[in-house]
Amino acid sequence: MVEEWENFGIKIGPFEIGGMSQSIRYTKTEKSNILRIKIEPEIKREQIKARLVKPGLLEIEWPRAKGEEIPID
Repeated sequence: MVEEWENFGIKIGPFEIGGMSQSIRYTKTEKSNILRIKIEPEIKREQIKARLVKPGLLEIEWPRAKGEEIPID
């Protein structure tokens, strides 16, 4: 059973509000919780930092995507 908050959006019948369900997904197994976050494919494993900030608060950090540099005359 998928709970409404598990996709970080709200589902009402066939309609969905929130839009983040494609990028962030939460699922459960019998023994664990899984949070899947879609990020830029160029990000390397060593660029990702995960830390327990305080009990009950997990923080995940990765570099922001860089846009294309366009020279200005």
